[in-house]
Amino acid sequence: MANTTSNAGLFFQSDADLAKEKAKQAKMNYTVGDAMQISTKVLAIKIVQGKYAFVAESGSMAKRIHLETKKVSKIYRGHTAPVTCLALSHDGAILWTGSWDKTIKKWDAKTGDCLATLQGHSDFVKCLALVGDRLYSGSADTHIRQWDTATDACLATMKHHGRSVEALTATADHLFSASSDRSIAQWSLASLQVEKSFNGHDTNVTCLLVSPEDDLWSGSADKTVRRWNIETGEVDTTLTHPERVKSIVLCGPYVVTGCSDDNIYVWDIATGQRKHTLEGHFDEVGCLDAAGAIVYSGSLDNSLRRWEMTNAALKRYEDEATQRKLKLEPKKPSGTEMTEEEERELMELLSDDDE
Repeated sequence: MANTTSNAGLFFQSDADLAKEKAKQAKMNYTVGDAMQISTKVLAIKIVQGKYAFVAESGSMAKRIHLETKKVSKIYRGHTAPVTCLALSHDGAILWTGSWDKTIKKWDAKTGDCLATLQGHSDFVKCLALVGDRLYSGSADTHIRQWDTATDACLATMKHHGRSVEALTATADHLFSASSDRSIAQWSLASLQVEKSFNGHDTNVTCLLVSPEDDLWSGSADKTVRRWNIETGEVDTTLTHPERVKSIVLCGPYVVTGCSDDNIYVWDIATGQRKHTLEGHFDEVGCLDAAGAIVYSGSLDNSLRRWEMTNAALKRYEDEATQRKLKLEPKKPSGTEMTEEEERELMELLSDDDE
């Protein structure tokens, strides 16, 4: 249906778009999920020992936040475009950030000093993975680069995908890369050659992780999460979502997924059944991380939230969401009251009479 609003800012939005925006406004909050409001959109998070969160933001910076006090304890400034990804050294001393400005920056995590700027990519840096003393970066330029973490030199450029490299994850011996070309590649870290491809997603693969049991999990804009047997390359579990999958993390018996419909879904790994839906964000949930029995979520709604993965807490979240929805439901008009549509028609008739 056409949009006939007089608001110039909404001229090119359909009624469906306007309804979606209205629904988001109704959900807007910075309380649910023990929310921490962030100054700009949250694009990546890294939780350290349940004490600190490193946050990559669309506002061209990264921050370290103390989770107990919710206070920013360090800001890492220097990028000239959104910061999309993070990697932290094993001792927590060094932070790397990737950005749309095509660079990777190396920071002293404690002081916030920029120690080096790694250049070489010709398009957005989308993802980072650290394996031993090697840093790997994936980019919209379709390449993966290997960097020496001590000298900051680029040691190799790896090319396999036909489109943007969207996600990286690794084991001790292998690197896995996901692309908007719909494929996942398994690389030998010894030879830097592709040993295997995982094909099956219908469109962009957006997120990856390898479980402690050496299963590969992938999420996609095709609205599915898939679990792959790394040895056979076969899918043994498919989790179907209402919308595009943007993030994934494992937490105890659950695989937890973030979606473009603003929700977080909690799935039983053993059965593949969806157990819970966590509602609280009011924009895309683009990143997840876990510490102990707590999952942290970052969103384009400028917030970082925490969710306990206990049975009691998960039930409470859903009960609270139900109560919020009931409060938002419009009251049914009594027999003597006009509906909103009837009031609008009356105003149109009165306007015609004036003419």
